[in-house]
Amino acid sequence: MDHRNVEYLDHMTDAYLRIHGTNLEEAFEYAGKGLVGTMYELEGIQPKKQVPIVAEGKDLENLLFDWLDKILLIVLIDRIIMSKFIVEIVRDEKSGKYIINGYGEGENIDPDRHELKVEIKGITYHEMKIIENKDSNGVTIEYIVDL
Repeated sequence: MDHRNVEYLDHMTDAYLRIHGTNLEEAFEYAGKGLVGTMYELEGIQPKKQVPIVAEGKDLENLLFDWLDKILLIVLIDRIIMSKFIVEIVRDEKSGKYIINGYGEGENIDPDRHELKVEIKGITYHEMKIIENKDSNGVTIEYIVDL
């Protein structure tokens, strides 16, 4: 993983991540990667499956929450670990909602090869930030997950 894009910050009982992307889509892709990277080592995950992921939100924070929640459910329930994400964000003109049509690439979790580092209980809105830097065209996302 490119460590310039995902930082793991110290926090008491949670994982606090700061994500950097050149645009909103890339920042959301790295946010997904950071989430999975909190739970599992990303090295060696093979792109055997492409898993469609659709998320929506009334605003960007709501969209991020739904995106991360969908990824977490795929890992916990479908037992699929992903190390690459592709995101396309569109805004529905009628409803005003933001929608992600994206996917993750990965494989089924193999306990012999994929060791769980830490279990995530859930995504939280606490301290969630999406900062679009107009000067550098970069986007910074910060979020916390409950461990």
